[in-house]
Amino acid sequence: MLILPKIMKNNIETEIQAYPAGKDVFLLLTGMGGSAFGYADKYVRIAESVREKFGFSVFVAALPEEAWTEKDRLFEEIARRTIAHAETAYVMGVSAGGSLALWYAAGFPQIRRVLCVNPVLRINLHRTLGGIDRFCGERMTVAVGERDPSTVWANVLPARENVHIALLPGVDHVFGGRLDEFIALPEKFLFY
Repeated sequence: MLILPKIMKNNIETEIQAYPAGKDVFLLLTGMGGSAFGYADKYVRIAESVREKFGFSVFVAALPEEAWTEKDRLFEEIARRTIAHAETAYVMGVSAGGSLALWYAAGFPQIRRVLCVNPVLRINLHRTLGGIDRFCGERMTVAVGERDPSTVWANVLPARENVHIALLPGVDHVFGGRLDEFIALPEKFLFY
């Protein structure tokens, strides 16, 4: 694992951990205020699993608390530093990271598959619908736990040929007591 120099944009600092491997890239965006390690090293475990099983280079970007103030520039800078030179990129975003992936993935043609886990759907619904509408990649999955506050909003998201809405039974926003299920999400929704 490598730690890339922190991104500084208008006093917003973002940490990115790198797990180098092949030319294809898997980018994981944490929730707001999350660390690049995550509770019980969940992001480290995902990164190592994806690198070992699929040969992707993995980058984990920890979104700072201030992520909403510069969200478009922040996503653009993270993408520039991690996926800009990849032919193929898969993106997984969690909570606020899932929202950023929904909103901005369509702007990067190398992003082929996207997994948005419990994105914050109750705000900026127009951005969410626009991101879904513009996405031309192979597959986007919006996975929402049935006990997550965004469940009610997931029902208004349009399913398309390349966009799928997955309701996760019994799951809350933080996957309480279901860490192994969380860690298996990329393999279940991105790499199958």
